[in-house]
Amino acid sequence: MPGSFEATVSSSVCALFISERQNLVNNDLESYKMMEGSLRRQVRCLLLCVLCSIHQYLAVDIRMTVKEVNESTNVTFSIHTNKQQRDLNPQGNGHLVNTTQGNGHFVNTTQGNGHPVNTNNNEKYVTMIHGNTQKRIKYTERPYPAFLNPEVTVFSTGELPDALSMPTIGNGHVATVVHSDTMYLGGLYNGYNITSHRARLQSTSSISITGFSFDVNTRNHSLDVGRGIYVEEYTSDFVTVKLKMYAHQVLYSLLVTEISVSNALTGNVHLNLSTNPGPPSDDIEITNSTVLGDFKIYFGTTKEPEYHEKDKIPFMALSTLVPDVMSVPAGESVRRLFLTSVDFSSYVVQEYLQLGLDFFLNGMLESTHTQVWEESNWKKGRIDVGGNNNLSRINYAAMYYLLSEIPYRDKIEPFFGISPGGLAHGALNKDYEGHVFWDQETWMFPPMLLLFGDKGKKIIQTRVRTHGAAKQYAKDRGYQGAMYPWESAFTGLNVCPSTECSKYEQHITGDIAFAFKQYIMMTRDTNFIQKDGGADVITDIASFWLSRMTYNQSMDRFEIHDVMPPDEYHYPVNNSVYTNSVANISLLLPKYALSLVNRTVDPKFEQAAKKLYIPFNQTTKWHPEYDGYTPDTTVKQADVVLLGFPLMKEMSADVRENDLNIYEKVTPGGPAMTWGMFAIGWLEQNATSKAETLFKKQFDNVIPPFYIWSEEPAGRGARNFLTGMGGYLQSLMFGYGGFRIFEDRLQFNPTLPPDTSTFNITGVDYLGGYFDFSFGDKYMTVNQTKAALEEMKIVIASTGQTQTLDIGVIVQYQTCQAALMLV
Repeated sequence: MPGSFEATVSSSVCALFISERQNLVNNDLESYKMMEGSLRRQVRCLLLCVLCSIHQYLAVDIRMTVKEVNESTNVTFSIHTNKQQRDLNPQGNGHLVNTTQGNGHFVNTTQGNGHPVNTNNNEKYVTMIHGNTQKRIKYTERPYPAFLNPEVTVFSTGELPDALSMPTIGNGHVATVVHSDTMYLGGLYNGYNITSHRARLQSTSSISITGFSFDVNTRNHSLDVGRGIYVEEYTSDFVTVKLKMYAHQVLYSLLVTEISVSNALTGNVHLNLSTNPGPPSDDIEITNSTVLGDFKIYFGTTKEPEYHEKDKIPFMALSTLVPDVMSVPAGESVRRLFLTSVDFSSYVVQEYLQLGLDFFLNGMLESTHTQVWEESNWKKGRIDVGGNNNLSRINYAAMYYLLSEIPYRDKIEPFFGISPGGLAHGALNKDYEGHVFWDQETWMFPPMLLLFGDKGKKIIQTRVRTHGAAKQYAKDRGYQGAMYPWESAFTGLNVCPSTECSKYEQHITGDIAFAFKQYIMMTRDTNFIQKDGGADVITDIASFWLSRMTYNQSMDRFEIHDVMPPDEYHYPVNNSVYTNSVANISLLLPKYALSLVNRTVDPKFEQAAKKLYIPFNQTTKWHPEYDGYTPDTTVKQADVVLLGFPLMKEMSADVRENDLNIYEKVTPGGPAMTWGMFAIGWLEQNATSKAETLFKKQFDNVIPPFYIWSEEPAGRGARNFLTGMGGYLQSLMFGYGGFRIFEDRLQFNPTLPPDTSTFNITGVDYLGGYFDFSFGDKYMTVNQTKAALEEMKIVIASTGQTQTLDIGVIVQYQTCQAALMLV
């Protein structure tokens, strides 16, 4: 390699880092400063990234060590040095050579006839290619997990749907809609105050195969939720082409596209490739960009801060250049990699891209990603039904899209939360602009909490992160404690474009307190309360409600005036029964939560809760939605019915039924989750026929072939509507599963979902233990697979019969209401 070229590359990289040092070092968020290295270190890391296109491949020093990856994926890997590479090359020379000729055509690097040597169905020799670097390895395909059924975890179609119905790939840090011109970075927002929205980045991962030099017999497009990968497959009699896209679960800054070709023809095959970056982003100012070797590198910042100049967010993106043509010699099997790495920290961008190259050239980039989906997600927690594949697909899809929103690994950067349309949506004036609402706590959080306590914690920690902003917002509004705005984004301050909602819809603060309570009841996580800021948020929320209430001296009670309930058709109203109920929960929570860490609280919270007015019609036994509500008034969505579930307000069966009847009649439409809540209510009443009708009504919002959800039926409203998915999963888990979370127990009362023969919930995460439930028409089984905080017992509600559970020992009972409790 001529020294002058190396010097040119080195000089270019140095110039970039010098010009960007202020933005990416001095002005970075405080939480990123721990990642800052010296300029020399940064230059060396980037040089390692770009010089792989002009050098033989080298194993490099990386901060995220292979040991750490092994621990996080439960798979043992090793990085091979060049000497070890020789052992992997079937021809014995182990040399890496330049693989391009001008427009990206590949040179056959084998020294025999070039035909791959197959040792078994899953193992073959493959040439791994990135840019100008290639390496021949023995590549082994991971078998599909035995506990997953591809018929319900792989969604396939011969023809792609419209762009709005395409699936998303994401990992809670980066995300995109497949084949769209946009990618988003979690926490990257542009726009002042109420114009804040996700900052669009031009997609560098949207790669399509637009032409073939051979006749394609079959085309198949699949979303494999079992492995978290989007796959396109094109086949002829002698050629197979696969394009795969995924957001890497472990190397969280990476969006990955791989194209694999197996060519059994006697001549070369050629693929035409195209990218879809779309127009330049209106949200980003590119402060520096360059092309070095096989990479495009650019630094940028958002154009407009959310509130203060320091809110303008710098970031870096580094991506592989895409050739116009990909050519594969006769008899060859190749895999070509295209990477995008994007983050706020230039260090993370460089290190994870380099590590991604390491993994790929050693045949483990995909496997480290799929291992997380297989072992840490699906093997840990899933829902399976027998006899209804379509329902199974809807279940797995909803779980996949929600799991894709939550980072697998703890990141240096904060997790900013889940918006109704997810991380892959949120442009200005679309899909709720990527803002975080009550949707996160009320609709998406409960199904995640039931199966994944660690993911539940990550969700509620987003509110701990913005606790300071909530305190400031309360002060600005004239209240005490912490008041969370109806919509928030980067800063945690109010960014709601609706004046009415931002002014009146205050129940979100109570919704957050209720989510904290659910988490604490499910985990007894005293560290969260004592050390992670939970106690401060809980007491500050209670203080807010105490300052927000009005004392009615004549009635000797507290009231809450001028609010907007979940039924957003009516505002401002006094004494929303839902708002007052979550305020009551908020006021009682400090006593319960702080008692777990042996702390006392001011009794004024409990005293106020006892006097807080909850509207109720004593004559006809039902809950008016607010003062002055009449039973014939149309409502937007589930509101009063939420008292029974999820709030679990004590009431008689007659009152619960009256509420369901009254409000079902006056709720003509509404978003998808409304019907799930009515279904749960009717299941409580053992009205399974009515429950089934409302449960199935949710499917009007499901869009095949990739089972995304729309906010309203027939594809109307926001797409990939995670709120609806969360409500649906609750109707399955808390409705047909009958799960209820109490301070002293986890109760369940199962019923088979419609048109199913079995109903299994694997990995319920309660008090540190894991529990597998299998529900049938006549019998149910429980299997504890991991130890809890203490010994656990099952208690049968009707008889009081108890049995202590042993790890791995399945217990069976007739299907009935029961509960898990500590011995």
